[in-house]
Amino acid sequence: MLKDRPVTLEEVARHAGVSLGTASNVLHGKRALHSNRTANKVLESANLLGYRSNHLARSLASKRTQIIGFVTERHQTMLTRNRYVIHVLDGILDYLVPLDYHIKLISLLNDEPQHVWSQIDNGTLDGAIVVAPVIGSPLLQWRERSSLPVVVVGSALPKEIPLSWVDVDNESAMFQLVDWLIAQGHRNIGFVQGPPQQWSALQRENGYRRALSHYQIALQPRWIAPGDYDTGSGVEAGKQLLAQNPDLTAIVAANDQMAAGVLEACRALGKRVPEDISVTGFDDMDLARHTTPPLTTIRHTIHDNAMKATERLVAQIQSDEKPALVQELVPGELVIRDSVSQARQAVPVSR
Repeated sequence: MLKDRPVTLEEVARHAGVSLGTASNVLHGKRALHSNRTANKVLESANLLGYRSNHLARSLASKRTQIIGFVTERHQTMLTRNRYVIHVLDGILDYLVPLDYHIKLISLLNDEPQHVWSQIDNGTLDGAIVVAPVIGSPLLQWRERSSLPVVVVGSALPKEIPLSWVDVDNESAMFQLVDWLIAQGHRNIGFVQGPPQQWSALQRENGYRRALSHYQIALQPRWIAPGDYDTGSGVEAGKQLLAQNPDLTAIVAANDQMAAGVLEACRALGKRVPEDISVTGFDDMDLARHTTPPLTTIRHTIHDNAMKATERLVAQIQSDEKPALVQELVPGELVIRDSVSQARQAVPVSR
């Protein structure tokens, strides 16, 4: 029963024998609010009548595009190979799809400001989620360059940068992890750094340093090795630490992928984990449960943090008033698995 003119949502509702609100929910991604029988009646009526949701008309009426930008920088552009970014994207989609929003992927290969703002502030977006902008990124000047609503996920920014953000409390969570290692008798604890341009990497290293200082453990410069949040850099850092520090009893990596690399370095050098040396990570990515042995690490739900950031963004978009900054640190959780044992000749600690 196709018609020359567009079929309206009201006609679908009438044909299915449901309310206009019910028809809207079912056809705009919220069918879980209703029984399968009701949802199927609406869908069958929409197909029979030839109904097509008119996004353009709704956009013109609301002066919104129903499009959210998902903004990543050059170091994150291989999205399908970046586990962290994929988890963030899943969380954003889980929040936005039921609200009938769409995602526009914006991968900034060029960090020249003119290029950045021509990609973002071109009238196609209602707002944007920015994923872990690095230190010195032009995206940190968002408030000076654009009036678009924006929320950052994955970077806890300094208070002087006036952007809303959601991130794990990197420093406190790392302190908790190292504090627990020290309770297991470990004193000579190596550390694999993350990339120095990442806020999270600096905060995690601060947590490591603060824990050692809290227990008056003298940090040796040779206990720290550079990494880049990938497995290969973890292998190289692990080999460096083990070669330069035969007295280490534990190595803390700033993320799980580098910790997996440290495990590989230990195998290559004949070091048993955890019998000869303990290894920990951070993030509790899927791989942390499947390494040999499984990794002790810090869990934080990247997916849920992304959903929180998206909720904040949608609230900004829908608000008629200038929104207040929302800067939220989410606690991490220590997850103890098989990659840590008590230190050889463990030394008691006063806690």
